[in-house]
Amino acid sequence: MGMNRKFRKLLNEQLQGMTVGDIMEPEVITINEDASLEQLYSLISKYHHLGYPGVNKENKTTGVISYKDLFRVKREDWNRIRVKERMSTRLIYVSPGDSVIEAVEKMTEEGIGRLLVMEDDKLVGIVSRSCIMEKGIKKVVK
Repeated sequence: MGMNRKFRKLLNEQLQGMTVGDIMEPEVITINEDASLEQLYSLISKYHHLGYPGVNKENKTTGVISYKDLFRVKREDWNRIRVKERMSTRLIYVSPGDSVIEAVEKMTEEGIGRLLVMEDDKLVGIVSRSCIMEKGIKKVVK
C-alpha cells in the first residue's frame, strides 16, 4: 500500500462522522456578477482564495468564478469583461449535514477544489480541499 493510499485511509478514518457544517467556512467572500474581472483580480490579490461565488443584485448565488477563468482572458480586457460573462453557472454544492467524505468524493468527481454549501437555496458557507485537509489533520494530531 503506497503512502498516498495509507494517508487517504487514515484521513478517511478521521473524517468519518464529520459533516460539512463541522468544517465549512461560514464567512464567504462573494463577488457581484456585474463586477469586472479587474475587480475579481483585486479580490484574489487581497484574500488569496482561488474561487469566489458570484451573486446578483438580490445576493442570490448565480455561479462561481475562479482564478483559472480570470487568466483565460487577456489582461487588457479585464476592465471590460464582467464576472457573469466568465463564471460557471452550474452550481455544484453540498448541504451542511452532508458528510465530509461525500464532499471529498463530489470534489473529486467534478474535478474541483471547493464546494458551495447551500441550505434552502441560500449560500451558508464554502468548503475547500485545503479546509478539509486542515480540519482532518487537526483531528489526527489531537
